[in-house]
Amino acid sequence: MRPLRVGIVAESYFPNLGGIQEHVRHLRNLLHRQGVEVTILTGRPSPSAAPGPEDAERGVIRVGRARSFGTGGTFTQATIGPLAAYNFYRALRKGQFDLLNIHGPCDFGLAFWGLSLFRGPKVLTLHSCFPDARWRHRVAAYYRWVFRRAAAVIAVSEATAESMCRYADFPSTIIPNGVDVAYWRASPTPRYLRPGMRNLVYLGRLEERNGPDVAIEAFARIAPSLPDVRLLMAGDGPMRGELQAKVPPQLRGRVEFVGAIYDQRPELLASSSVFLLPARAVGFSIMVLEAFAAGLPVVALPALGTDRAGEHWSNVIVAKDNSAEAFAEAVRDTMRRDQGERIAAGRAIADAFDWARIGSRILDVFQRVAGPPAQLTGWGSKAAA
Repeated sequence: MRPLRVGIVAESYFPNLGGIQEHVRHLRNLLHRQGVEVTILTGRPSPSAAPGPEDAERGVIRVGRARSFGTGGTFTQATIGPLAAYNFYRALRKGQFDLLNIHGPCDFGLAFWGLSLFRGPKVLTLHSCFPDARWRHRVAAYYRWVFRRAAAVIAVSEATAESMCRYADFPSTIIPNGVDVAYWRASPTPRYLRPGMRNLVYLGRLEERNGPDVAIEAFARIAPSLPDVRLLMAGDGPMRGELQAKVPPQLRGRVEFVGAIYDQRPELLASSSVFLLPARAVGFSIMVLEAFAAGLPVVALPALGTDRAGEHWSNVIVAKDNSAEAFAEAVRDTMRRDQGERIAAGRAIADAFDWARIGSRILDVFQRVAGPPAQLTGWGSKAAA
């Protein structure tokens, strides 16, 4: 009897930074510790100077060039073309996988190749929450084709499942994202501290979907009444120049654009007082759990999906509406109140979402779909050959 062999198909992977990338990497590591043979099948994006984890390339096959394009206030990528399809096919033959776990299964590119070329069981994982759109109803037949090929569907929240259930009928299992709790427990560092000042921190790609403009506008409103507070903007993206220009001249000494960071993230959060999450749509938001594990209260907008993004949101401070003014008021109120109980509750919530617990639930789905261990020696023939 040999180990279970899993291929993880994901367009969203390092060197680009984001929640799906973190999920895929941590899932790979958890499965590896459980004795599962794991291969990540992804594309090759344009060269990037963005920092990332040292083990990002372990067990990774990059099958072709990934092309980036903007959609819905964010960006995505697709690995397309005959050479990418051929390399993907070869990777399936070599891997002899017992199942594929396809992330973002309705996206064009690698997900399509996985659904079309792999004959074994496929577990689809949904991460995104998005508003209803007329064009999606026009392509609903494709969505139905996708989900008819699923042996199981995992959604990280009710919000992500319901977003896609508008266009296709399928059963799903809700398994939330996990968090590496120990990684996020760090000590403050002089790198991010200023004498007599408290930090508000934004961490994420600087793009419309994430609402960094709301963070800037809210800070401009609260800064006069809270002179001991400054704003750290960590991340990079297409809005950086626009955001820097939005900072009023008199506040530029109190707003620092940190740039893209990775290993410094725990220290950054440990050096801050409040985590800002002004995203305009939320499927789950792993950053909420990361902030909780680091000991921070989280202030967010009542954005699309937040009411169904998961039970961890019960401990988030949510503004009364989606305006910068309401967000500023929520942040101001948070800074003026003792957050000890909320911080303790956040740490307990993060512990409940530790990857050691979440990963075992995903593995249970994989094992159920793949069948009894005694059958695994013969499942390699179900990959395209």
